[in-house]
Amino acid sequence: MSLVTNLKKFFMKSNFDFDAPVITLYEFHPQLRLFLAAMGVFFNNRDSRIRFFWPIICVILAIVAVTLEGIFIYHFIMIEDYSIATECFCYFVLLGIIPFIYITVMYNKQNILELVENMNNDFIYISKLSPKYRDSFFKGHLLIYKLCYAWLVFTLVIAAMYISGTLTPLLWLSLFATQDENTIRPLMFPMWLPEDDPYRTPNYEVFMFFQISFCFIYIQTFCVYVYTEFHILLHYYNLMELLIMDFGVIFDGLDERVFDLPRWDPQRVYVQDTLRKRMRRIVQWHLSIFKAITTVSSVYGPPLVYQVMFTSLALCLMGYQIADKLDHGKFDILFSMLFVGALIQLWIPCYLGTMIRNKGFAVGDACWNCGWHETSLGRMLRTDIIILMHRSQQPVVIKFTGLPHLQLETFSSIVSTAYSYFNMLRQYNAEM
Repeated sequence: MSLVTNLKKFFMKSNFDFDAPVITLYEFHPQLRLFLAAMGVFFNNRDSRIRFFWPIICVILAIVAVTLEGIFIYHFIMIEDYSIATECFCYFVLLGIIPFIYITVMYNKQNILELVENMNNDFIYISKLSPKYRDSFFKGHLLIYKLCYAWLVFTLVIAAMYISGTLTPLLWLSLFATQDENTIRPLMFPMWLPEDDPYRTPNYEVFMFFQISFCFIYIQTFCVYVYTEFHILLHYYNLMELLIMDFGVIFDGLDERVFDLPRWDPQRVYVQDTLRKRMRRIVQWHLSIFKAITTVSSVYGPPLVYQVMFTSLALCLMGYQIADKLDHGKFDILFSMLFVGALIQLWIPCYLGTMIRNKGFAVGDACWNCGWHETSLGRMLRTDIIILMHRSQQPVVIKFTGLPHLQLETFSSIVSTAYSYFNMLRQYNAEM
């Protein structure tokens, strides 16, 4: 029972001091630096050549795996085994994103470090503000913390099911199968060799090792990629929440009668300076949001383009594989979970894109409804308010060449396309 309690405390961050005078990003999210280090982004010895070691291994293995899957696809199509060819094509699409992720992250290492450092500065600054701002900000980041480990557990469950689904039958064969039984030891993914048997020793042991390695490499790469993506986007979503809160109190505690005083009067000067400081913080936060989204677009643009281009095809093939097994009286739980994971990994950036876009427009609404027209103090900020309202009409969206605006409409369109492909494939199979 103590283990469950400790896990619950860890998940809920019960032992964290939310009232500390200064809280940093790295204290609140210690997993962030660890995950980015696995992607080759070091925070201490930033130019160390060791950071290339793991990414290079992962990229090379991913290229080898994609090449092999391409060979398998061709072979199984030639022998008209479309079920296995479809499965191989799914793995071909899934593994193909790994080089895109590592290459773009390594190429944009400096941008990622600057982005994380800016987020850390936001943490330090907001932790010194009033409880109203602190509570809202850290409540949002507690949700990010929970989502991180929920996503990690979900991906690990899929990996564990793939591995256990292979090792359990293998253990049964080793313990109970007789030598005269015509049995083939199972592998996680279909294999074929032109001049050899992949299921004989030592080929089997070598392929089993690499398949387990590919499984963990994919989970580690894709899990970290999706996590860092939604962590950054939700951070700036929370920042927009504070920005809207700032508009609600921009005129609080200030005497509007000072507007009728001479410009050099100390009371008017004090109010003018206070308003400028409040507006300066709003403008700085607003500009930092646009800058951060632009950085996210440049860093994660290529993997996102790959996701958008190939997810509909992957969903179609996974759905076909599940339906084909159902036609034979079997339920493929592994592909079903993989199908759900493929939907979630696309839904996350699309949903967050919609949230960010709508919250960006909400900033303009908050500026309009801040009461500037009800007080004479609004004349002191007239120019700033007009500029910010004009700026807030520009959508806060992820932009990259070949990438549509990531929003729920994009997700709906991709799923609809996948369903159309699925129907075409099923009709073609029925005619065959």
